[in-house]
Amino acid sequence: MSFDDLQFSGEWRPYQRAALAAFERDLKHGSTSTHIVAPPGSGKTLLGVELIRRVGKRALVLAPNQAIQQQWPRAVSQFTRTRRDAADIAGAEVTKRIACLSYQALCQLEDPEILLGRLAQSRWADQRAAATGMTPQEALLEGEAFEGAAADRRARELKRISAALKREVARGEHAGVELRELLSETARGRVSTLASLGVGVVLLDECHHLASLWGYVVRAVLDELPDGVHVIGLTATPPVSLSEDDRELYDSLLGPVDFTVPTPAVVRDGHLAPFQELAWLTEPLPAERAWLAEHDQRFRELITALHEDAESDVAFPAWVLQRLRDRKRAAGDEAEVPWEAFQRDHPALARAGVRFLASAGLGLPAGAPRGESYRRAPDLEDWLVLLEDYALRCLAPNGARHAGARYEAVAAALRELGFQLTRQGIRRGASEVDRLMTGSQAKALGLVEVLSAEADARGDALRALVLTDAELASQRPDDALTGVLDPAAGSARHALLAIAADPRSAAMRPLLVSGRGLRCAPADAEVLLEALKADAEDRFTLPEWEAETDGLLVSLRSSGAEWVPRAWVELATRLLAEGTTSVLVGTRAMLGEGWDCPPLNVLVDLSVATTGVSVQQMRGRSLRLDPDDGEKVASNWDVVCIAPDLVRGSADYERFVRKHLHLFAPAEDGEIEAGPSHVHPELGPFAPPAVERFAALNREQVARAADRAGARERWKVGTPYRGVELSSLLLRRAGTRAGEAADGHTAPSLPLSQRVPLAAGLGGALAFGVAGVAAAPALLAGLVLAPAGLGWAGLRLGRTKRRIPLVLPLDAAARAVAGAYRDLGELTPEAAGSLRIEPRAAGFLRCELTAAAPDEARRFAAALEELVGVSDAPRYLIGRPLADPSVGGAALLGRVLARKPPFDERLHPVPADLARDKERAEAFARAWRKQVGPGRLVFTQRSEEGREARAEAAAEDGGYETLLRDVWV
Repeated sequence: MSFDDLQFSGEWRPYQRAALAAFERDLKHGSTSTHIVAPPGSGKTLLGVELIRRVGKRALVLAPNQAIQQQWPRAVSQFTRTRRDAADIAGAEVTKRIACLSYQALCQLEDPEILLGRLAQSRWADQRAAATGMTPQEALLEGEAFEGAAADRRARELKRISAALKREVARGEHAGVELRELLSETARGRVSTLASLGVGVVLLDECHHLASLWGYVVRAVLDELPDGVHVIGLTATPPVSLSEDDRELYDSLLGPVDFTVPTPAVVRDGHLAPFQELAWLTEPLPAERAWLAEHDQRFRELITALHEDAESDVAFPAWVLQRLRDRKRAAGDEAEVPWEAFQRDHPALARAGVRFLASAGLGLPAGAPRGESYRRAPDLEDWLVLLEDYALRCLAPNGARHAGARYEAVAAALRELGFQLTRQGIRRGASEVDRLMTGSQAKALGLVEVLSAEADARGDALRALVLTDAELASQRPDDALTGVLDPAAGSARHALLAIAADPRSAAMRPLLVSGRGLRCAPADAEVLLEALKADAEDRFTLPEWEAETDGLLVSLRSSGAEWVPRAWVELATRLLAEGTTSVLVGTRAMLGEGWDCPPLNVLVDLSVATTGVSVQQMRGRSLRLDPDDGEKVASNWDVVCIAPDLVRGSADYERFVRKHLHLFAPAEDGEIEAGPSHVHPELGPFAPPAVERFAALNREQVARAADRAGARERWKVGTPYRGVELSSLLLRRAGTRAGEAADGHTAPSLPLSQRVPLAAGLGGALAFGVAGVAAAPALLAGLVLAPAGLGWAGLRLGRTKRRIPLVLPLDAAARAVAGAYRDLGELTPEAAGSLRIEPRAAGFLRCELTAAAPDEARRFAAALEELVGVSDAPRYLIGRPLADPSVGGAALLGRVLARKPPFDERLHPVPADLARDKERAEAFARAWRKQVGPGRLVFTQRSEEGREARAEAAAEDGGYETLLRDVWV
């Protein structure tokens, strides 16, 4: 068959047609790369086949695993008349017109002695010689004679050097060695065959995997193929947070993203199942908590000692005072760095230092901010910043014994929490505290609660997947955790045992799927084994089935040669789809990418993975449409263990936050939002809710999971959309308690001017003063008007005082920001007029410009957040009247008569983007006076008055808690 004979038998979806149109435009302009991002289940594979068909050249498809590799011939069959025709054109043989291979098939590297092995030994000898003064040859001979621990240490060092050499060779940084020389003989043979056949298209499926050594090998392979090869990259999530080198590699292979299909768009179009993100919050069990409390005591003792330390020449408080007060550019430099510059260059140190000094009751340096965020006690991140600076700059250079002992004490306390103090700074690592939080028995109990709740809501329709990082514990806890944490905690086995041990979930017949096979509880072995036999009969040749005891579980297997991961994954999937089991427990490596089961409707993520790639791939498992359930709504659950009062007690919550930061899902108000607040508004990015709220929040999550009709309604399936991401701002009054209604604080009209009543009063006084000359009626009028006018003014001032809000009115502040940008020509009138402030749960309000472009929305939301918050070093401030509740109308009138402002002034930071120059600041001031009321504009730099005003403003918070959130519309 030729490519001309291929023809898609289905109908392209709207976003697929848009992607193909973008491809055609690029093709006409001579582009030889195509980079498409689309979620799992959106038809990327079919799209890839169509792109190959349109290029019309022999193709190589590379996939990250066997499951995805096998999807490609099946996809090709939708372009042919028969499956035999598809098998003729696509398959795992390099001679096929569409050769479908795994990355591993080409990225096979050898490490022959003549190359990396010898180079590694040579580099080791050079480094040893430089450190000891011997010659490299002497160092090499000495190393070869090492025995015991020394030989083991040398082997580990050589392994690290070899890995570094591989990276250097891959990047072309090692003269004399080409990466293609490291390809195995088998891989070189495949590349040679592909080149001779004239491959013209290379399609890289799930191309985010190429931000690694694979990417360098693929680039070397591309260099061996004919010129003009068209490279196509398909992925569900482009890699984020790449290093500069990996970003350069990724871009060189694929270029910028040509077309993105957002997951919400595919759901809204009806081609993926609606879903909701949910979380079960739990605390460590009492025994675990007791261990944790004892374990972090050493760190708390260190903190207490550092607060009380005052006499030593390496006293911690003295060091912080010196660093913040004696701000020199360099040793011996007498010029003091202005606080603004110090804070700009060292923001984390400035914030942490001010918090420590304030908490210790020590004086703050001149110019330091005094806002609410700076009056808080230092948190763990602050302590890490301070301790790193203290250890490296104060203790490490000091040769005294007591300084060395203090250094070791700091290092030991940090190790208790999983941090390593190195010469380069503090590095995060795994700790027994983290191990206990992620593997807590409370999480296994939470898993059972989640599955039981879903079973109550879904009945026999429940089809659940529990994902973990590994079947077995990756590491054995040390003796400190013996008797506290199950050695298997956090593993797939531990999860399955927890499900099987509870009567509510045991009936689900949980089945474990891993790279080692299938396992189940003893009570379920007979039923599951018979179902496996029946399903395997017409698919595989699998004789001699057996159920063999494997510890507390039973291993189910066949002795046939076809009993390989592909077979047992397929059979386990069928058992789940049929309902023989309601729960599969699997590992991310086996079921987290490329695995599909359309009836799956519940995912419970027990993994510690937080990267966007891993999270998107795992969530994608539950989003396939189910042909047998047109109303399918998926529930994606996290189980989070939190002990917020302990030093590292929020580590698991922090992982939960990172998972959701770039994940879009519907919030309770129907907005498709990124961030943990789409699970619940009280789940913010900085700290977990109070423990007292866990039970109520869990009840709300269970109720939300059961309300699948409401979830579907929030998705608005089938309705039109803009398909863009907009920034929005969530706010609530500081100190708002859960359950309180949101309050937008509408700005009232404030009659501040008392000219009319004062004119009447003063006119009366003047008439009275000339009464000796004027007629008697004038004397009477003066006597009446003088007190009446002054009384009128006093009453007006009293009423005005009661109407002045203590907190900045949100609607007026938002209109001032939008108006300023509109007047500057940076916000269209349509966008400025689309301001919407709507209440959310837990006292929050959502403020957004619904008709704005993405850059307009981002600019507006960021500026409004600065205005209602606390700015560290604002260039301009804007004032508004602020009434003192203890001052009455008469006293206010006295101020007016003394030619003083009747009310105090509250200063707010002009947003930095609107304070870049005087013209912009004045434009904002005009919009402010129109929307909020009279207020002076204060320039804070180059004058003592301005610095005092800035300190005054920083001493007050803005009255709101704020969260920036992206929403998809």
